[in-house]
Amino acid sequence: MISSGATVEMIGRKETAKTLKKNGLKLTHFKKEAIYLKPKKINYSTSNNSISNADIIMLTTKSHDTEKAAKIIKKYAKNNTIVVSFQNGVQNTQTLMGILDQVILAGVVPFNVTRKGAGWYHCGTDGELTLELSYDPRILQLKEVFEKSGQKITLYENILSVQWGKLLVNLNNALNTLAGIPLKSCLSQRKYRKSLALVIEEALLVVRAAGIEPANFEGAHPRKMINILRMPDFLYSLLMRTVVRIDENARSSMLDDLEMNRMPEIDYLQGEIIELAKVYKQKANYNKIIYNEVQKAFKTHTSPKLDGADIYALITNKDRETY
Repeated sequence: MISSGATVEMIGRKETAKTLKKNGLKLTHFKKEAIYLKPKKINYSTSNNSISNADIIMLTTKSHDTEKAAKIIKKYAKNNTIVVSFQNGVQNTQTLMGILDQVILAGVVPFNVTRKGAGWYHCGTDGELTLELSYDPRILQLKEVFEKSGQKITLYENILSVQWGKLLVNLNNALNTLAGIPLKSCLSQRKYRKSLALVIEEALLVVRAAGIEPANFEGAHPRKMINILRMPDFLYSLLMRTVVRIDENARSSMLDDLEMNRMPEIDYLQGEIIELAKVYKQKANYNKIIYNEVQKAFKTHTSPKLDGADIYALITNKDRETY
């Protein structure tokens, strides 16, 4: 959006404002040219008063901060402002609607962004943004703005199914946190992939028992994704080289949260599956085990550094074996 001519103001934490004022903003992508903004070119505020001028608010807070953010928006935003939730999970729009009178739209961010240094944010995976279908001219303008900036965005009518599709993929965040290494290194281990396949497969059964059919995520049906994860190493490595695009250093935001002593979003990922399983009397044993192990890790502020065989043994209650 930097190159589109749109007026964009970021609102966030004071520590981020200090970092950007000192270092500027560096945006990198594993297959695109880097963008650097000098401090004087960055429109970043720590004042909520700035919200009063917004026509569209894009909310990107963690899910556990949604209610707090909604109360701020309610106090400062115009009544005709559109609020877009670009957050993980499936409950945020409902939370926002329970507090706000503004139009609320859901969005899905498919790619991974991590902080690599002071004022440096790196996108390590690929994908198109998805936004709930709306014929409001401002949303059509927003779509145009994103695309002028080189970021494709798709308007989707049944956005909830897309959110559930993303949630299934995001179950990997917890496993990556337990491994404590980049995603690509995790996925190179067959036992790690088999563990993730079990976790997603179990979640898919729970979701379908609730009458929900997740949409394809990045062109892949959840069942196809599970089958791909179970491929032998030589087939999966071939796929990684030719189809799946992941930066060598990409990692989950949950692992970043662990190392930065922030709260995890596990309640809005594995936690959603566990709660849904209770309601529809389904099993969620694999997800419960991962949930509990992540909670332990956040209590110690340290990843246990489990390899694929460790995770597989953990969730299947089998002795550790290599391959």
